[in-house]
Amino acid sequence: MHRLMSVPWVWWICEFFLFAGLTVLGFAFVAPFRHTTLNALLIVAPLLLVFLFLPAAQMLCLKSGELVRSFTWWQGLWLLLFLSGLVFRVRDEHDIQQSALDGWAAYRVLLDALVGAVLIKRLVTGKTHWFRPLFSGLIGLMAIYPLICAVSAMWSVAPAFTMFRATEYLLDLSLLACIVTTLHSVEDYERFANWTWTLLALLVASAWIGAIWDPADALIQSYSYGPLSIRLEGVCPGVDANSIGEFCAILASIALCRILDDPQRKYDRSWYRFLFLAALVTLFFTQTRAAIAAFLISLVLLFLLTRRFVLGAVLGMTACVFGVILALYTHLGDTVSSYLLRGQSVSEAEALSGRAQLWQFATQKILERPWLGYGGYAGGRFVILPGLGIPGKTDVLNTLVESLLDVGVCGPLVLIIVLGAILWYVGRSSFRFSLKPTERHFAVEILLAMVVVSVRSMVSGNITSHPAVAFLTVLGCAEFLRRRLRSRRHLPESSTPPCLAEGESP
Repeated sequence: MHRLMSVPWVWWICEFFLFAGLTVLGFAFVAPFRHTTLNALLIVAPLLLVFLFLPAAQMLCLKSGELVRSFTWWQGLWLLLFLSGLVFRVRDEHDIQQSALDGWAAYRVLLDALVGAVLIKRLVTGKTHWFRPLFSGLIGLMAIYPLICAVSAMWSVAPAFTMFRATEYLLDLSLLACIVTTLHSVEDYERFANWTWTLLALLVASAWIGAIWDPADALIQSYSYGPLSIRLEGVCPGVDANSIGEFCAILASIALCRILDDPQRKYDRSWYRFLFLAALVTLFFTQTRAAIAAFLISLVLLFLLTRRFVLGAVLGMTACVFGVILALYTHLGDTVSSYLLRGQSVSEAEALSGRAQLWQFATQKILERPWLGYGGYAGGRFVILPGLGIPGKTDVLNTLVESLLDVGVCGPLVLIIVLGAILWYVGRSSFRFSLKPTERHFAVEILLAMVVVSVRSMVSGNITSHPAVAFLTVLGCAEFLRRRLRSRRHLPESSTPPCLAEGESP
């Protein structure tokens, strides 16, 4: 029996009859409603269930077991750091001034302190020498930013808040340096990246669980500027739609990359097809323009880097033809226009969807203190948003503007240098044939994630916030690729670079 079931055509026959049975049962229960949409979905649902969801669920169970068996200390610390950044309530500047340390703030501080204690113990006992890597390479460049923020506490409008947030971000970089010191091979770093993508996927899944449990709060009903009348947001923990869209764009890009480019034939395509479809559907429900634009840019880049020129051209022309047909014979054009303009006129849209007033006020405040700013992490929350009477938000919708407002010209200068260095080393690695195919493939994945994070940073503070796990993962992997490029620089094509000793920076 086991040998019989191992024959591929036997599995296809079993799946076919299962699909047919589910379809018959579905029509038997739902068709009496005579609902056209339900009947159409009924035909597709069993197909997705049998040929997509079941293989993906099998692979998920298998991978979950492998993850539990190979769980390491740095994964535990990364999980604690991720949990410390979850939002269960939103406070404005008045709430912070009234009670700097409430219950959820104490929860966050406790997890940060636990991570810091473990890092100090590993450093003192000599298990992991992470202090030097913290101030070298790409991580060292990024560490300049929280150090500047910490110094700015001397003139900050909220000194204690500035010092806490700067120390917290430096803790994030310390843990990243500790992980980078521990890992050595591309397989190790892919495992590190997979752990981050798993945590982000679980966060996205929590939004759907919230939509089932509390649809009134998770599915915003008043959002009527896109193809849907609802917009998905996380309830517990609280995750805004833009962040969910960013995570889905990253997951969809990486899933498609592993479907199209698999040097070692090690990726299960059924699982990544499911992940790709689920991420796209969720991205559609978030209706976030920046995340959708980031995904489209990463899609074009993926076709170029994997040399799928014909496939990209065919998909592009097909999309254009169907888009023109739908725009001419349906209301798709009006729907897309309403979605892009958010129900505004063209002149209002040119004002950046109402953000112009916020940015104009921010520009006025920046000109008042252009060199020093108002203190790290304090300018937007304690100066701009209260000045405009906008409660419940945490940033000024742009990473560079936020850093300029906080610490003056030095802030965006450091961030631009770091982002440029990451793109340089990751981009070179994706084309460098002296690297192994697995390393080039890994570089392509990180480059796609970096594109999404960079595009999203134009409308959010997702790079300097705590914990920016997506950006920090890209930063750590870029540091690995930088070291790999340097170790390969003076070696012949067939040579294999020696492994770096723990804590050693080439």
